[in-house]
Amino acid sequence: SFVTDTGLPYPVAGAVRVEGQAQFHPRKYLLALVADLVGRGGKVYERTRVVSLDEGEPCRLTTEAGAEIVARDVVVATHYPVFDRALLFSRLEPHRELVVAATVPADRDPGGMYITQEQNTRSVRTAPYGENQRLLIVTGEKFKPGDGEVSERYEQLAAWTERRFPFARITHRWAAQDNTTTDRVPYVGRFHPGARHVYVATGFGGWGMSNGVMSGRLLTACITGEELPWTSLYDPRRLHPRETSSLLKVQGSVLKHFVGDRLRASHVDSVEDIAPGSGAVVRVGGRRCAVYRDESGTAHAVSARCTHLGC
Repeated sequence: SFVTDTGLPYPVAGAVRVEGQAQFHPRKYLLALVADLVGRGGKVYERTRVVSLDEGEPCRLTTEAGAEIVARDVVVATHYPVFDRALLFSRLEPHRELVVAATVPADRDPGGMYITQEQNTRSVRTAPYGENQRLLIVTGEKFKPGDGEVSERYEQLAAWTERRFPFARITHRWAAQDNTTTDRVPYVGRFHPGARHVYVATGFGGWGMSNGVMSGRLLTACITGEELPWTSLYDPRRLHPRETSSLLKVQGSVLKHFVGDRLRASHVDSVEDIAPGSGAVVRVGGRRCAVYRDESGTAHAVSARCTHLGC
């Protein structure tokens, strides 16, 4: 329904209200799923990195610690897919979105979930936070990983929040990263044309809770042999004609960074020039290093060489 009274502390020209929506805690939801899995005999191993995958019958995986795991079926659900024989990375567009959180009095809670329709989209929601308080969560300022001026983007998002919620006190900030497919429909199903027992789920485009549930349902059907009428919609092997222009655009961006990042100078000359909370690619001892300086001033460096294809 169309409304002009939204519960927000500032006027809007109008809004579309969607009834029957719900907000839930994603971690509590996941913990309940894990409890159900364990109750059925399943096991979850955290901080266990898999470094190789042999797609045989059965499949064999090796962990960083040297342990071998044997399984009939394997699902690669690592956000950005590893062991990417299908080269899905070339059809995924990563983007980041900033978040600021602020404490507000419980009686100033707008009581809904909101998303704007302006070009620079913002979303607003709240969560429980201590006694007589709520945590106001505001997202926005989408950008591609590697783009600069992150601190300025945080300042813009914080300023937007403070103008509309002058009673809010910003206490936290972070960033999310998501992957979007060229046709904006997730890739869920057999990993590549030759895959018989290896499956993938990626490209949720920021809608992880709903697409995660969908993927669980679809992958279960793929593994058990159940036929679902919408399996082909999410097939990672698809390439519709309408994807071509989007794919070329993404590839152009990848090529631009592949060549440009190697030719242009970094925006800083040395590690000492990197401000807290920011990073840059600089030469250290003749090698290109990706360096990040945390808020405490400590610098962290890794090789700037891509571990995926050695780019």
